[in-house]
Amino acid sequence: MTVNIELENAEDFPFIKELLEKLKGVKSVSVQEDEEFYEDGTPKWFIERLADYADRMEEKDMISEEEFFSNARKKACELYSRK
Repeated sequence: MTVNIELENAEDFPFIKELLEKLKGVKSVSVQEDEEFYEDGTPKWFIERLADYADRMEEKDMISEEEFFSNARKKACELYSRK
């Protein structure tokens, strides 16, 4: 079983951690900092990793807009023709 506890007062964490560690069967007690989000709800870490990935992309890894839409049209035709 996994339990998440959200504390408003971080100063209480040492007490809570000590208390939880005394319980039989507790495997770990860890802290996860609050994640930062953009207004649309997207986590900032996701956008940062996406930007890193985009920076590593090379011309040979990409297709043109025309190729993309051509592939999308072909796939749509395949899906509709299966009916």
